[in-house]
Amino acid sequence: MSRENYFTFLESLLREEELTLNVKKATQIIFDCISNKNSIWILGNGGSASTAEHFETDLSFVRYDKKTLKINASALTSNSSLITAISNDIGFERIFSHQLQRKASKGDLCIVISASGNSLNLINGVKVAKLMGLTSIGLLGFDGGELAGQVDFSIIVKTEVGKYGPVEDAHLAICHAISQELLNHLNAADVT
Repeated sequence: MSRENYFTFLESLLREEELTLNVKKATQIIFDCISNKNSIWILGNGGSASTAEHFETDLSFVRYDKKTLKINASALTSNSSLITAISNDIGFERIFSHQLQRKASKGDLCIVISASGNSLNLINGVKVAKLMGLTSIGLLGFDGGELAGQVDFSIIVKTEVGKYGPVEDAHLAICHAISQELLNHLNAADVT
């Protein structure tokens, strides 16, 4: 794929009308979680792990003027010691579910980021989230995979299987759009 084709394809993914509506819906779910003083847990593998950590940074650094507002967001991808301990002693397929069981509470929000939607550790994480009473959002790609049927709400960047780069780029753009929309939402609601 040439450079021009790549950017043209990526632009076409971000122009989807449904995407704007889904960003607004996802923002409302996140806003409700923050308003209820619950925590946000973000999960992903590979490139999606870095997007999870980037999204944690964006949510934790929303430039909202009210100093009393607390946004408790955490990427469960960032502690390599814990991840490797769980992988070694319990199994890689439990790296997220194990952390959720120990850290999350009913009413929290679980956000999973995955191009394929078929990673067992993410699927197990969402299953545990459901059992614990968490709401779940999926930023997914391709056809959404198994996670599309597991999460409470999904934003699917629809492409043929294997278009990881454009899906991952779109996911990061979606995270930035949600962060901006959240700031607008917080200012309009004057939340403290």
